[in-house]
Amino acid sequence: MILRWFCCLALVASSLVAALEDAPAAPDPQALDASWWSYFEPAEPLSKSDLKARIEKNRDSLEQLMLGLNDKQRENLSPLVKQINEGLERFANLRELAVTPPPIPLPTEQYSLTESVARFVLWRQLKREFELGQGDLEWQKTQLATGRKRQAKRRGEYLNLRESDPQRLPQAIKLMASRVSLELASLKNKQQGAKLKIAEEHLQRLVDELASIRLKLAPSPEAYANLTKRQVEAQSQADVLRERAMEQSYASLLGESLNTVERTYKSLVNANIEIDTGIYGLAAKRYRIMVVLEGLLATQQGDQKNIDQKSIPVLREAVKHFREFTEVIKQQDQFWRSLNVQTRKFVATQTLGVSTETGEHGVAYQRMNIQIEANDRRLREFELERDKGNFIVQIAQEKLNDDAGWLNRGLFAMDVGFEQSWDRLGQWMNATLIEINDVPLTAMGLLRVIFIIFIAWLVSRVLRRGLDTLAAHNEALSPSAMYTLGRVIHYIVLVLGIIIGLSSIGLDFTKFALFASALGVGIGFGLQNLIGNFVSGLIILFEKSLKVGDFVELSSGLAGEVKEINMRGTLITTNDNIDIIVPNSDFVNNQVTNWTLRETYRRIHVPFGVAYGTDKDLVKQAALEAADEVKWTLGDDINRKPQVWFVQFGDSSLNFELVVWLQAEAVKRPGAVQAAYLWEIDTKLKEHGIEIPFPQRDLHLRSVFGQKDEAGLLLFNRQNEVDPAHQ
Repeated sequence: MILRWFCCLALVASSLVAALEDAPAAPDPQALDASWWSYFEPAEPLSKSDLKARIEKNRDSLEQLMLGLNDKQRENLSPLVKQINEGLERFANLRELAVTPPPIPLPTEQYSLTESVARFVLWRQLKREFELGQGDLEWQKTQLATGRKRQAKRRGEYLNLRESDPQRLPQAIKLMASRVSLELASLKNKQQGAKLKIAEEHLQRLVDELASIRLKLAPSPEAYANLTKRQVEAQSQADVLRERAMEQSYASLLGESLNTVERTYKSLVNANIEIDTGIYGLAAKRYRIMVVLEGLLATQQGDQKNIDQKSIPVLREAVKHFREFTEVIKQQDQFWRSLNVQTRKFVATQTLGVSTETGEHGVAYQRMNIQIEANDRRLREFELERDKGNFIVQIAQEKLNDDAGWLNRGLFAMDVGFEQSWDRLGQWMNATLIEINDVPLTAMGLLRVIFIIFIAWLVSRVLRRGLDTLAAHNEALSPSAMYTLGRVIHYIVLVLGIIIGLSSIGLDFTKFALFASALGVGIGFGLQNLIGNFVSGLIILFEKSLKVGDFVELSSGLAGEVKEINMRGTLITTNDNIDIIVPNSDFVNNQVTNWTLRETYRRIHVPFGVAYGTDKDLVKQAALEAADEVKWTLGDDINRKPQVWFVQFGDSSLNFELVVWLQAEAVKRPGAVQAAYLWEIDTKLKEHGIEIPFPQRDLHLRSVFGQKDEAGLLLFNRQNEVDPAHQ
């Protein structure tokens, strides 16, 4: 027997020795390789006892290493070694913990209205915890990613050190400590993710349960009386708090001697009372709906069709009152939250770098912080009460929908869908996009600004059309003056519209001095051309050197009629019906010919030539007859009759000019007018047999084949006699 036990002990001892010999060595900080963490987390997961044994072995190895160091090295590295050992112990203990989130109650066959509200509150709480957990999990993942990058950087720094470098061992210990902390955080992150997975399943189960909870509602014997009592108490408390809030508000208005800190604190206290008033008001409206629902459930008695029809209008009215109260109090809710935010900023600004523990103001700021926290808690209670009321309203709507016919159900669903969509649209439109000078800018505010500017533009357009109509029916009014007045009115109305639109969203123009100076610098550098053209347009309008309807010619050769004088440029239409936009500054800085500035009649010169020896009087007669044939010739004015001028003895012709005064409508068509006169002149000259000469030239030869003068001419004639083919 003894021999048998001895053999067993020997076998166990030999097995332990073999196991110790086969177990890998603990990580050596003096020669730390890249895979040292696999000692604690190998490919094959270790059992709890094996992991504990390896942690103990690593502890002993580090203790042996510390014994070989001097006192200064031991003092510097002891905290890191302690951190490694404690971190590994927490890692081993955490790995064995089971992921067990708190269970939720199982669904039942029947629910009372109070139990259904409690179920909704449980779902809401779990949903909030799940969302917070998700946010925390994402933040942990970000921190882990950053930590792994730092770990890789430390690893690279460690590998760059020589083996004889005295910093190699401390760097290895730091590397091990940071890796242990990183793996511990990674394990926590994994377990947090597993908990969230289970919580998500619980949350989905609660969602499914709440979706069908109205089908499981059952009346409770004491519920009707209990809910009626709660409704009366909540309404009574709301009335008392409402009167108290009004008294506090009047007291704050009358307290002119209060300083800013005291007045702000009074506002916080009054807001707290108003929040409580809203909470009890919502609770009273919710209990009213529950009372009516409880009555419906009691009369139903398990038969879906046996519903008291008299209670349905009462239920609809109760739902309507809750919605109306919710809409009214929504604006107050925004004010309460804004007051807390602004007050917190105010306290932070006033106490920046200053101790608030002592002094009169320090106590006041502490009271304000305490009141802000109290208001935040009450706001969360207010939000919970509002959500509970919305849940009961949803149940009431579904009950009403179940009892209605198919047509009423469809109309009711459309009404509810439209109302919900409208509420969501209102929330989105009133959401703050950005803040300008502490003024929140919303999509609704932007639309309001755009609408006001559009109305201003529409008013400007109507006024300009009225001025144009007035100028068209009153010959005493100058159309160009009316156009100038219309443009000035247009700019003034638009500027007023922009100012009114921006003021409608709360922007204070008295605080925009810095912005205006920066805008002035921007205009001076980046917008100088635009501003220059705008000012040039105003100069043109007020100076009246250029008007709509004038025919102008620029130094570049561009000619056409002025159609519009706008903010940046002037629209000119050429005789080819081509619209060209010319910057206003070109009319101010360059030379411009205005053919119709003061006088509408213009004189043109049409040059032509006839052969030498032609009778001058006959030429004059033909030219004047041609002028009479053209419809644009001004013949009524005795001082502006057509004339024919003999201007030059040309190389091959006698040069004349037909000088003609034109009617007003012809001034703006110089090309067509010139062509018409030339056409008629050519016709009349041919009728009178007057020749229009071709250019003539005399050719003089100074030498022929090296011979000059008479000798060259004699040689040229002799050559022609020898070879007649060249003649």
